[in-house]
Parts: sequence; C-alpha cells; structure tokens
Amino acid sequence: MPMIYVKPAPGGRVRMPERGSRPMPPEGAWVPRVDYYERLLISGDVKISEPPAPPAALRKKTPIARQDHQTAAQPAATVATALARSAKET
Repeated sequence: MPMIYVKPAPGGRVRMPERGSRPMPPEGAWVPRVDYYERLLISGDVKISEPPAPPAALRKKTPIARQDHQTAAQPAATVATALARSAKET
C-alpha cells in the first residue's frame, strides 16, 4: 500500500484510525494512501508535506559484517577444491 507524508492544517486536529484514533502530531506522519486521507486532502484538513530529515544517528553508515565461512552460494569449483584438499590430508 502506498504511503504519503501529511501534516494537519494549521490549528486542525486530525484523527488517525490506524493508530487507535489518536490525533496526528503537528509535525505530520506517514499514513496509508486510502480514501479517508484522500478526503482529508480534498477538504484541506491535511496537506502532503516533505518528511523531516532522519536524525544524524540514523544517517550514519554501519559497517557490513564480513563472512569468513563458506556458504552454499560459493562456486562448485571452490567446494571441489576444498574436498580434494581434505581427501589428500587423510
């Protein structure tokens, strides 16, 4: 389901049925693009807005964990080489 970021009109109070009918915060919220919010857009009770920038902590890149073990996705030649090597050792 497509989502849109909307803000309530200045001084307005909009209920959010998907959140137990709690009022929408003044800074806005991500909501599903359903008939309820389409009607609010048409009536001017909400307006589509740019979402706020994520906090700096969330924008920070995290390192990807390195995998040192063999996986099933490795080429068959690598697996065959490992099997041949283990056969020589025994």
